[in-house]
Amino acid sequence: MKLIHESEDSLRESAAHAACAWRDTNVSPLIVGLEGDLGAGKTTWVRAALGGLGHMGRVPSPTFTLLEHYEIGPLTILHLDFYRLAEARELEFLGLRDWLALPRVWFFAEWPEQGGAFADSLDIRLRLDVGSDDRRTLMPEARTESGRRAVAAWLGRDFK
Repeated sequence: MKLIHESEDSLRESAAHAACAWRDTNVSPLIVGLEGDLGAGKTTWVRAALGGLGHMGRVPSPTFTLLEHYEIGPLTILHLDFYRLAEARELEFLGLRDWLALPRVWFFAEWPEQGGAFADSLDIRLRLDVGSDDRRTLMPEARTESGRRAVAAWLGRDFK
């Protein structure tokens, strides 16, 4: 499935809508991998998702910190960026297992393919591509039952 967004604003609206739909379905944990070239809109998507949930603060790219943490109501959200990850073993130092033990936790991971086995645990894979006309193509892939429920809630229909 491909979702075509005519503008960055349309992509932001889609992200905010997705986050609210996921919150309302109580899917947790939820692990979302965002893939795409530099500048495709991965961080923009995460910023808009957090904004849709009511986050009013700054949302920096975690390119250098690897992880940014947000508490929004009962949700704990981790924004990860594996672009500069030297090797997948470094993930152990981020305490991801401890974060997964929390009652309502979501992960938004940019460049998940750099995270070794972490990529195998994705509930949803979101591929973002940008065209020469500034259109954004978003290709969601539900990879688990939780991912299917979340994507169905977002898009308003059953998704497999």
